[in-house]
Amino acid sequence: MAPRAGARKRTRGEIETLPSGSCRVRVYAGVDPISDKRHYLTEVAPPGPRAAKDAEKVRTRLLAEVDERRNPRTKATVGQLLDRYLEVLTVEDTTRQGYEG
Repeated sequence: MAPRAGARKRTRGEIETLPSGSCRVRVYAGVDPISDKRHYLTEVAPPGPRAAKDAEKVRTRLLAEVDERRNPRTKATVGQLLDRYLEVLTVEDTTRQGYEG
């Protein structure tokens, strides 16, 4: 079935106007492989007469990053990733002590 003429397509991402006049842009970027939670990219466009236009540019850029898979996959810190790595690492006790130190 062909789409109706004039039918609107659902937009990806959202732009929220904050009380300060700036705009918060939020784009879904998939599921975080470490925490298994939804992962969003967010950025704030500064307030001013061009805030809405700037926010739309930010939304377009973030969507391009997600589409090209250039966005970070997780919000985990290096410390969290190292802790998880040390849980599954099989090395001698002295090596492990050195790594944990």
